[in-house]
Amino acid sequence: MRSRQYSRYILFPFLLLALLTGCETTPVKPTVPTDPQAVHAARLYEEQRYQEAAELYLDLVNRAPADNRALYQLLAADSLIHDGQLDKAEALLKQIQPAALPSRESFRLELVRASLALERHQPETVLEILQVLPKNASRDAAIRYHSLRAAALKELQQKLPYARELMVLDGLQQDDEQQLQTQLGILDTLTRFRPRDLQEQMPDADSTTRGWMELAALLRDFPSTPEEIIAPYREWRDLFPDHPALPQLLTSYFRLQQQRAPLEVNQIAVLLPLSGPYARAAATIRDGLLAAWYADPDENRPPIRFYDSSNPEQVWPLLNQAADEGASIVIGPLAKPAVEQLARAGSLPLPVLALNQVNTDSIPPQGLYQYSLSPEDEARQVAIWAAWQGYSQPALLYPATPLGKRMAGAFMKAWRALGGTSMRTRDYDPASGDYSTPVAELVMAEERKAQLEKLKEAQEKAKEEGLEEVDYELPPRGIDFVFAIGNNRQMRQIRPMIQFHYAEDLPVFTTSRAWRGRLDHDESFDLAGLMLPEMPWILEDKPGDPLSRTALEASLPPRTRKYLRLVPMGVDAYKVLPLLRSLESREAEPFPGRTGLLYLNEQRQLLRRMTWVSLENPPRVLGVTPRERNVQVVPKEIPDDGMEGPNESPAPAQR
Repeated sequence: MRSRQYSRYILFPFLLLALLTGCETTPVKPTVPTDPQAVHAARLYEEQRYQEAAELYLDLVNRAPADNRALYQLLAADSLIHDGQLDKAEALLKQIQPAALPSRESFRLELVRASLALERHQPETVLEILQVLPKNASRDAAIRYHSLRAAALKELQQKLPYARELMVLDGLQQDDEQQLQTQLGILDTLTRFRPRDLQEQMPDADSTTRGWMELAALLRDFPSTPEEIIAPYREWRDLFPDHPALPQLLTSYFRLQQQRAPLEVNQIAVLLPLSGPYARAAATIRDGLLAAWYADPDENRPPIRFYDSSNPEQVWPLLNQAADEGASIVIGPLAKPAVEQLARAGSLPLPVLALNQVNTDSIPPQGLYQYSLSPEDEARQVAIWAAWQGYSQPALLYPATPLGKRMAGAFMKAWRALGGTSMRTRDYDPASGDYSTPVAELVMAEERKAQLEKLKEAQEKAKEEGLEEVDYELPPRGIDFVFAIGNNRQMRQIRPMIQFHYAEDLPVFTTSRAWRGRLDHDESFDLAGLMLPEMPWILEDKPGDPLSRTALEASLPPRTRKYLRLVPMGVDAYKVLPLLRSLESREAEPFPGRTGLLYLNEQRQLLRRMTWVSLENPPRVLGVTPRERNVQVVPKEIPDDGMEGPNESPAPAQR
């Protein structure tokens, strides 16, 4: 289960949206009867062992006196939400009769319901539930109330109402660290407005609010020069002597701004192999990188040096050599063994944008960023897109190869994380050339297949006897979309085979490996209607853009055609360098790259939100992969069967 940090009596999704993360917080100590098991459950909850607490509360539900049962259901639901088990929590909340709760806990029910709505990304529901704070609410309940409202308003991008909620929250909090996060949120929001606009929108502000507005105006005047703000800040403090701003607030604010500041790119070192299995791919990345470098005005081009990293064992000497020769940042290496060495290091002599991704059992060092065009990441985006479109019953077809199994595993993991519970899967042997059998087994469950055979026989018999054709309706498939993994040659056979087996009405998703970026005439029929994620560079053609696909394809050597998608990867690797540090912020907007909308995850891996297309002539753009946090699978009541998975059994996912 996911482990989360929470404030005292606060579900604290607000902190997940705050500017700084990672501070330790203290969970609420629930009010419970004196039953020893209930006391132990409360202690587990306080220690953030939420699943164990939920199990004890659920046991108490089954054996406690009737007058305590509703309370234990509520405490169990609250624990389950903390643990991410939203469906179980919702089922429990539906069983609770509000009248059966002790009067002091009736408002807690509303808070827990609002917490569930926020976790399900339903901010409007949160605000609908939490419209009024009861006069007799405790401080802890008030903190949770305003935290939930603040998080909902932030998700709705209602900036000034969000700032007002934070100001109320700031007046309630007693923990300095929590208060610091809240005050940073206030300043970060208000500094985005011009002082005149703030005055117009908050004309009746009280003294504390006016103090925040004036301080935000000061920070707009001195955004990156903390030494110059000292005297104006003292004057501000004289004007607002009782203002709640913490003494350490300005230091933390400027530290945050420094973290967001662009990286200094004074000289670039590029570590790429000149020989070996990665040489041709590396040459294509280099061509894209240099195209972006030449497209920059002369005064913006930093010096750039290339180093041969054909031997992965030499990555550390090369890195130190680049630092000694004046590099401020590194692009590369490309080989996974070299990237693994850097990922396991304690520290790096300078920031590195590696051109591959690895997962290790240790935390990568600060300053190591990883960027690749990962097929597994495309499979993950298929799961997000399908859930976003409302599908809930996948059928997964994948090649029984190492890459095929990795992509299938990535899809299954993402699907379960989104709340999907099961799927039907089949693999195929690419060497055999037999796609009919696995496709038929995938899209036609045994019951449906047997029923279809019977109906065919009845049709033939009716025809022989001169009777009218038999009307029939097939049983449901138990699936509502197909995710087929394969390259261009494989998908040209798989797609028609799916149609042949009476599944022409099922949407079929795949990945960008299914086509070459353009549909040839003889491919149009075989691949028509396939939906897949693609990089914008493949799809867009902007006249006069020196980095467009048309311009670069005309100027680059023929060898780039095999590695076409690595050209914009080189472009993005160069363009994104100054923004890497700022992309670490959870609040950062993604970088609109040629390979997709680029953002960093918690491991500082540069991921993409790609553009979705339906293969037609020309391809029809459907949209962009949404943020994963805004998506979840909504189950349908569809019978399912034939479940299996690559190297694992598909167990129900917990949210």
